Amino acid sequence: MRYLSIISLVIIFFTSCSVLSKYQAGENKYSKLSDSLNVRSISLDESEQRKFDYYFYEGIRYKALNEVNKSFMYFAEAFKIDSTCSACAYELSRILLANNSVEDAQKLMVKAVQYDPYNRYYILLLSRIYQNLGNGEAAVDIARRLLNNNGNSSVEDIYYVAELEVQNGFIDAAIDNLKIIENRLGISEPINLRIYQLYLQKEDFNNAEKELYKLIKNNPYNSNYRILLGDFYLENGNFKKAFSEYNEVLKIEPVNGNVYFSLGNYYLEKGDTLSFKKNFFKGFESKNVDFTNKFRKLLSLVGNNDNSKELFEKEEIKTLYRILIRVHPYEVDVYHSFGNYLMSLGEKDLARDIFQQGLEIDASQPLLWQDYLILLSEFQDYNTLSNKASQAIKFYPEEPVFRLLYGVALFQLKDYRAAANVLLNGLELEKVKSNLPLKGQFHAYLGDIFYSMKNVDSCFYHYEEALKIDENNIIVLNNYSYYLALEGLNLEKAEHMSAKTIQLEPGNPTYLDTYAWVLFKRKRFNEAKFIIERAVENLDEPNGVILEHYGDILYKTGDLEGALIQWQKALELGEHSKTLEKKIELKKFVDE
Repeated sequence: MRYLSIISLVIIFFTSCSVLSKYQAGENKYSKLSDSLNVRSISLDESEQRKFDYYFYEGIRYKALNEVNKSFMYFAEAFKIDSTCSACAYELSRILLANNSVEDAQKLMVKAVQYDPYNRYYILLLSRIYQNLGNGEAAVDIARRLLNNNGNSSVEDIYYVAELEVQNGFIDAAIDNLKIIENRLGISEPINLRIYQLYLQKEDFNNAEKELYKLIKNNPYNSNYRILLGDFYLENGNFKKAFSEYNEVLKIEPVNGNVYFSLGNYYLEKGDTLSFKKNFFKGFESKNVDFTNKFRKLLSLVGNNDNSKELFEKEEIKTLYRILIRVHPYEVDVYHSFGNYLMSLGEKDLARDIFQQGLEIDASQPLLWQDYLILLSEFQDYNTLSNKASQAIKFYPEEPVFRLLYGVALFQLKDYRAAANVLLNGLELEKVKSNLPLKGQFHAYLGDIFYSMKNVDSCFYHYEEALKIDENNIIVLNNYSYYLALEGLNLEKAEHMSAKTIQLEPGNPTYLDTYAWVLFKRKRFNEAKFIIERAVENLDEPNGVILEHYGDILYKTGDLEGALIQWQKALELGEHSKTLEKKIELKKFVDE
């Protein structure tokens, strides 16, 4: 972006030009440019013309080479020589737009159109600039120059003007222009349906109905137009005519499944829910209804804000998903959506199977892979997670989430060296470097892995890196402080971090246990006893590690009987240190 400073200097020069100054002095910013077209062209002498040609063609050359900075400078120099050069103003304006200098681009394009008032490209760009700046009336006014009285305007330009008119509320004018296209091309679905929509917008229902009749008359065997006409009648409360049109479709084209959705809506309006559902299911069963149409309808049923979902029971929605899979077995989106719906119902076993079926059909689905792998991690099925995550990485080697999950699986399988290599390689990915929260997760897991490898220095390094990214990462704070306590290192820092976890989550028994253990290591046994008792009180179910710590602390406070009780409980649970049995045998605390 080095050329931004150059751009700003050139803009200062531009704004000093007499022709431009009147557009900055409070006059109509998007004035009707026809009022200021009689501007005298600059006459260049031979020397000036040579300079102008050199700068202009160098600008063209550097534009072709995509060297924007140089292109801008040369066009600017040419423009200094001939401030009536509309092509210079156009090229400079495009560069300014690329740098979001929209208002400055507008000033230049006003000048470009002044000197070349019917250049199609200049008109299109200036109208788009006006529209971008919220000057809709000016956008329409300048765009209408694309239309001429000789009837030679292209269909593309007429349609552009019509759509711009729609955006700015000139509905009647837009309809008139669309009818010009209709007269030129004949009746066609895109144009006449657009006219139909605009008549609906105007609440001109008579003319809207006529547009549909035109389409039906022009193509009597396309029953979709009759369905649309029936929907029009249904929307306007004419149930008899709507029902008649739908039945006519069933006579003309009984395989047209779209009519069943419209019939379903008809019965719903009549309060016949059973017939509504019956027709809805028929529509889903039809092979002649586009998958996307069905899928959108299904998504509306499972969405959070659609009242129609209350019409269907959960089992009925599941049936609709199964119909879609049967009728459109190779549409992977339905497997992904069905799996997520099952997840929302808590049916994770079935969701896992559906996700897997989708990936067997098309394994090039990154979001499906992500949801599937995360679900496998929830099942703690680390063998499968390891296998599937490695497959996902082959398809998407630059996707860090897959590497993270692969590393976690290897860690849980106690393949520590492989896990560390996977995550260290993941840290080098650009998507990880640019995503600090994700980078923090990589460092956090690497800390856990390196501690399991007895590499304390590397463990603490990665924990420090994780905390630089998020100083309140509660899991890292807990693990770091606990491992410091186990190693008997920097206990003051360990206490500070552990206390922070209690502030963040006061009732968590794991964090309370860590805090108690840090206090134990600092020989503050009475404080440790108070904290460990809070940990035990907050347990949802017995935990051997915490109960063993409770026994250790009770022993240090002189309660041997209480210590033996807690040690015995921990032994029965099977979660304990290697020295627990010796503690019970010797009836004394034995450090690991």
